[in-house]
Amino acid sequence: MGNSVTIADVANHLGVSKSTVSHALSGKRRISSAVKRQVLEAVRELGYRPNFAARVMNTHRTGLVGVVVDSLNNPHTTALLEELGRELARYSMQMVLCSAGEVENGRLLLSKFSNCMVDGILNNLPGLAEGEARELAHGVPLITYLRHREAPLTIDFAAGTRQALDYLAGLGHRRIAMIPAERRGGAGEDPCLIAYREQFGDSGLVFRTPAATLQAGLEVAEALFASDATAVLAGNDAVASGLLQWAIARNYPLPERMSVIGHDDSPLASLTFPSLTSLRLPIDVIAAHTVKVLMHAIDREQPVPEPLTIVPELIVRNSCAARTQVGGKV
Repeated sequence: MGNSVTIADVANHLGVSKSTVSHALSGKRRISSAVKRQVLEAVRELGYRPNFAARVMNTHRTGLVGVVVDSLNNPHTTALLEELGRELARYSMQMVLCSAGEVENGRLLLSKFSNCMVDGILNNLPGLAEGEARELAHGVPLITYLRHREAPLTIDFAAGTRQALDYLAGLGHRRIAMIPAERRGGAGEDPCLIAYREQFGDSGLVFRTPAATLQAGLEVAEALFASDATAVLAGNDAVASGLLQWAIARNYPLPERMSVIGHDDSPLASLTFPSLTSLRLPIDVIAAHTVKVLMHAIDREQPVPEPLTIVPELIVRNSCAARTQVGGKV
């Protein structure tokens, strides 16, 4: 049949209306999962291929969502993108992903997305404010990750940090270092660092890195291990993994010499040695809420979710030890 198959042929094959098939493919209206699955199976069986240009002209929709990120180096980002893709598929939407690198390139990409390429945009550039991103989108529905105004999603990073610091203090650690994630606070300071300073003030040990990568962890490790810190809260799991890798290569006993906690509980956390204690963010919940807000921005008939606050959960593995294990002293 090939390209001669029409949407009417698919509808007749299933015994449903053309609008049901259309909605299942376009995501313009919610269709039950069972019906959507039947439609997709019939499309494959009959060889129906929608005419993209005709669809755009008829529906004024592309079925595409533009997503702009600064980098794909962070395992948390890649895991989040996978979840976003799954959630968008529930609305028969697909992701067009761009990795911007520098903020200026991100501005250019957002401007390109505004030229009728996509139905909506998710801005995930920490250094680009919501207001400026909306201006660059030129009317295309846009939300900024974790900073959208409607049905806001708030992650209480400070509460997660206090949870991790309390855990380390309970293990007897008093000299706890911090490696902040410079871009976690958008244009502002890392909220985890703010919570850390509330507890330690000027006596704290803060080690900064130029990037949130494993290589950055390797580069800061020597200074960290040369300090009097006995534990460290890293900005993310990649940086924490760099610390572990550096120590193991030099035969430092872990976690006895240094207790390490990561952040995000990305897939990397369970692959390190020792396995990494980390602050977990429920990526599936975050992605579902984000997509619902974006879909409401695209189509006001879609329900808007309730505001949501998430507190990171400390997942304890094997990268922390009691301070008493180090030379028998507290």
